Amino acid sequence: MKMNEIKSEEFNEQLAFMNENLSSVSVGKIIKGTVISLNDKEAYINIGYKSDGYLPKEEVVKDNDTELSDLLKVGDEIEVKVINRNNQDGYVVLSRTEIERDEALKQIKSIYENKEIITVTIKGVVNGGLISSYRGVRVFIPASHIELFHVNNIEQYIGKEVEINIIEFSQDRKGTRIVGSRRELLKREKEKKEESAWETLKEGDKVTGEVKRLTNFGAFVDVNGVDGLLHVSEISWGKVNKPSDVLKVGHKVEAVILSLDKENKKLSLSIKALTENPWTGIEEKYPVGNIVLGKVVRFAAFGAFVELEPGVDGLVHISQISNKRIANPSEALELNQMVKAKILEVNKETKRISLSIREIEEV
Repeated sequence: MKMNEIKSEEFNEQLAFMNENLSSVSVGKIIKGTVISLNDKEAYINIGYKSDGYLPKEEVVKDNDTELSDLLKVGDEIEVKVINRNNQDGYVVLSRTEIERDEALKQIKSIYENKEIITVTIKGVVNGGLISSYRGVRVFIPASHIELFHVNNIEQYIGKEVEINIIEFSQDRKGTRIVGSRRELLKREKEKKEESAWETLKEGDKVTGEVKRLTNFGAFVDVNGVDGLLHVSEISWGKVNKPSDVLKVGHKVEAVILSLDKENKKLSLSIKALTENPWTGIEEKYPVGNIVLGKVVRFAAFGAFVELEPGVDGLVHISQISNKRIANPSEALELNQMVKAKILEVNKETKRISLSIREIEEV
C-alpha cells in the first residue's frame, strides 16, 4: 500500500471518529480520550472532537498536595465526563471527579439498600447536624443521630472518621439527599458491652467508671458499658447540693456497687461507701466537754450548723452562739467562718452533736 493511501486511510478513520464524537460530546456524557499534554494545573485531552478537552487539576484530585503528574502521563487513555462543551477558550471542560462521584453514589445506594456500614469523614457543622464525606459525596448526619445522648459541642467531631448506616437515600430533579446515622451502630455496640458487663458485675464490687451525664438528683456513670446511677446522696458523706458542684462530665470516678438488677438493667453506685461512715465511733472522736474547731456551713432560724468533718455537722443553738442577745445567727457569725466551740452532747443514734460557742467566749 502506498504512503499516500495509508495517510488517507488514517485521515478517514480520524474523520470518522471525530464525526462520531461530534454528536456525543454533550454535558454529562462519559467519553474516552488521550492525554496530549499536562502541567501543574491542568491536562489537555484529545477526545476526537473539533476542540481538545481541558481537564483542570481540581477535576482530577481534591488534594492540593498531590501532583497532577503523579496521576497522569502523556499518552494515557482515560475516561472523562463532559461538564462544559465550550469554555471561554474554546475547550471542552472535562472531569474525572464527577465520574468518581457517580460511582460513589451508586455504591452508597447499594450500601443503603443492603443495610451495610460505611466509614465517613466529618467535614463540618451545619444547622441541625454534621456534614460528612464519602468518596467526595456529601452525607448529612442529624445531631440526634451522632450519639445515644445529647451532644452540646458537635464541633469536636470535625476531622474524625466515624462508621454510619445510611438511613435515607433519595434522588430527584432537585438533587440527591443522603442521610446517615450512628445510633443503630452505637446501640448495638452498647447492648453487646452491657451484656458482657452484666455477667461480670457483682454487688459490693469496687469499679471505675466515667461520668456521662449530670442531673439534679445524681450522675449517670458508665461502668464497662452499663449506665449506673450515682445518687446525689451517695456522692459524699458531706452535704452535696447538686452533683455538678463536685463532678464533671468525662471525669473518671471510683465507686462501689450498692445494688444491681440484671433483669431491669439497673445499677446503683456509691462513692461515699469507699470511705468509712464518719459517724462510726463518733463518741470517741468527739468527747463531750472538749473544744473543737469547725466551719460555719449554713444557718437556720434556730441556730448555725458547723462542719466538724465531711458528713459530720454540729448545731450551735442560737442561745449558745453569743453572750449577747441576738435575733439571728448571722448577726454574730458568717458562712465559712472558722469557729471554736465546746461539745455539749453527742448522740450517735440521732446523728446530732450540740455545740456551744458562748461557753468559751471570753467575758
